[in-house]
Amino acid sequence: MSVPETQDGLGGAAEAWAPGSAILATGAGEDGDSVAVWHVSPGGVPTGAWVVPREEAFGSPDAARRLLVVVERRAVTAADPRRLPELLGGLTRTSGVDRAEWWRDQVFSPVDAFAEIVARRAEFERTVADTRASGKNVSGLDWPREFRPADVPGEFGGLRRLASLAEVPGKPVVAEALTVARVLGWLVRLWTETEQVKNRRDYLRAAHGAPEPLPPSWFAAVRIARSTTLPL
Repeated sequence: MSVPETQDGLGGAAEAWAPGSAILATGAGEDGDSVAVWHVSPGGVPTGAWVVPREEAFGSPDAARRLLVVVERRAVTAADPRRLPELLGGLTRTSGVDRAEWWRDQVFSPVDAFAEIVARRAEFERTVADTRASGKNVSGLDWPREFRPADVPGEFGGLRRLASLAEVPGKPVVAEALTVARVLGWLVRLWTETEQVKNRRDYLRAAHGAPEPLPPSWFAAVRIARSTTLPL
């Protein structure tokens, strides 16, 4: 028995469904050690930037508030998300906002998002195998590039290299933010490619649900961030 495939790919729907995110970076800038916030579109395209000297960001309540305003309602990430509690906590204290760890559930990790893509593809492969075992005639999945769980790196630099993306040249604080943006764009393309495969096969869509715009942890951060309102 053959199982038909549909041709209704995901197309640009993923970008239409998801708002952008924010990248935080630190490092040397035009005015010395600095803090940067970069807005990126759902596809990882940079759409806005704010770079503030670190001394001002963590010393001026007004400067801290300005930075918080542009991150409070966005999913937030960094090359090393483990640094975000220190950065966001420092900005929050400097701003005078009394809201402990408001960011906790809207932070996501690019490495974790990649791991979720790999896991999702493995789920689809198992469903294909189970469908074949039931006696139905279905073709195998053809990925432009295959990944295994062992390919998931332990840190951001490994993910960038896996994506074959060069570090962006320029001042370190800017280069870091834009490099993260490039990797996010790559992750969005991989995820969209993955969900397109599901959406083209009725039996995969029936088993795994409608297409989703972003990897689960990233999309969960987006949904939570939408309702964040700080008293700024």
